[in-house]
Amino acid sequence: MQLTRTSEKLKRTILFNAALDEIPCSAPADSGYFSLVLIKSGTGQVTIRARDGSLVSFAVQAPVAVCLRDSETLTHEMEGAEVYNVIFSPTFININMRPATLDSEVYSMLAEAHHLFALSPFMETHAELKRMDMSMGQMEASFASCEAITSALEDPDPDFCWSCRIRSHFMDILVGLETLYAHRQRATVDTSVTFATYRDIVIRIHSDLSHPCRMEDVCKSFGINKNKLQRIFRTYSGGTYHDFVASARKDRAQYYLAFTEIRLSELAERLGFSSEQHFYRFFRREAGMSPLDFRRTSVTRRKETFASLHDPGCISSNA
Repeated sequence: MQLTRTSEKLKRTILFNAALDEIPCSAPADSGYFSLVLIKSGTGQVTIRARDGSLVSFAVQAPVAVCLRDSETLTHEMEGAEVYNVIFSPTFININMRPATLDSEVYSMLAEAHHLFALSPFMETHAELKRMDMSMGQMEASFASCEAITSALEDPDPDFCWSCRIRSHFMDILVGLETLYAHRQRATVDTSVTFATYRDIVIRIHSDLSHPCRMEDVCKSFGINKNKLQRIFRTYSGGTYHDFVASARKDRAQYYLAFTEIRLSELAERLGFSSEQHFYRFFRREAGMSPLDFRRTSVTRRKETFASLHDPGCISSNA
């Protein structure tokens, strides 16, 4: 019965389409659904119809993602396109993330306090900035997450963590997009080759935390030595390369713990730990509490905060 209810809720919050010739899926009118279009191959032109009805067209060359919020649509003239298109309600990630809440003045504060997604690329008001040029490695990681979602949706015998697993794979994609968006903003100020190298390494790290990048592999890929790698990370992150990787794994673990009920054993595997015990010790050292204590505390705090808001659209009835 629990799985039946979960399945019905899932169907109301995400419409997943893997058909390569359909961009976009048709979202319910005035539904508050957002759209993510991942274009892995092909070149051409896309046109975005904004919420006010205006049209903006621009050329694209894969790999590229286009992030649309509610009431925005995309049409295209693409050749050789290989595409995943996901139509989702922000409430698919968490019930508190309603479009009206995302638009509120207090949301950025709430997002920081409760480790919520900002959905920055989707909330961007300039149409051309909704286009996110990705590396092929990041796109392949996003496609792998989409394939994992597809596999889970087609599972004939789903377990208790089924919908949480689907959500977590989608979160992996969102983390990559948020990271890319933040570094693109920073690149407008720092246009150096050194920052571009740092950005590309960070994106690579976030693209696959199940196989944390060894320093040797990163140095070989980017043509730098270990000393230069460490200098780059001290300059831009304030710590060592290993500090950054540990922080990235901790942050992703916090998303999984706060917004899903994925078992610790599976979570540990997703983050590249050799065992649940290894992950447990790592998280306790990095976060100052056990994973289960963090899960319980974060959900409770989030519910209390949103329940206290006067906006009825922000009241939370579940995690």
